[in-house]
Amino acid sequence: MGNLTFNAIDVETANADPSSICQIGIVHVRGGQIKGKLSLLVNPESVFNGFNVRLHGIDQEKIEDSETFPQVEPRLRRILEETVLVSHTGFDRMALDGAMGRYGFAPLRVTWLDSSAIARRTWPERYRRRGWSLAGIAGDLGITFRHHDALEDARAAAEIVLRACQHAGLDIDGWLGES
Repeated sequence: MGNLTFNAIDVETANADPSSICQIGIVHVRGGQIKGKLSLLVNPESVFNGFNVRLHGIDQEKIEDSETFPQVEPRLRRILEETVLVSHTGFDRMALDGAMGRYGFAPLRVTWLDSSAIARRTWPERYRRRGWSLAGIAGDLGITFRHHDALEDARAAAEIVLRACQHAGLDIDGWLGES
C-alpha cells in the first residue's frame, strides 16, 4: 500500500480549558509501522481540576519538575511541522491551537486527519451516527490501551487509522483526498 507515514497525537488537560495541556503523547508511524513514541508531562501553569485528575491521574505534584508549554513548543515544532498529524476528534487540535495562541505562538503547520472521521467513513454502519469514541472504536477493533494516557491514546488513534487503511484500501494520501 502507498503512503502510511504520519504522526498521531493526544493531549491531556489540567482542567476544562483546552489550552491547559499537562501531557502530550506522540506516536510516529513510518511505512505502516510504529517507529517511535514520545510522552511529555507538561506544567500547564494552571490549576488542576479534580475531574481531570481522576480521569488521567496527573496532578500538580506529577508535573512539578516538568517543562512548561513554551519550553516544549520548539521540540513539538521540530517533530511535527510539515507532517500529517492524526488526532481522535478535534479536541487535540483545539487544545494545541489554544496553547499556541495562549503563549503567542503561530499554529503548527501540519495537515490534520481525524481518526474518528476515518472510522466513520470506513465503517459507516457502526459509527456514522454515534459511538465513535476512542475507547469504543478501539474496543470494537480489538485494540487494547490504557485510556486517558496521552501516549496510549495516540497509539490507539494510530492503530485505528492503520486498520482503516487496510480495510478501505486507502493510504494516508487517499484519506487526505477524502477530507
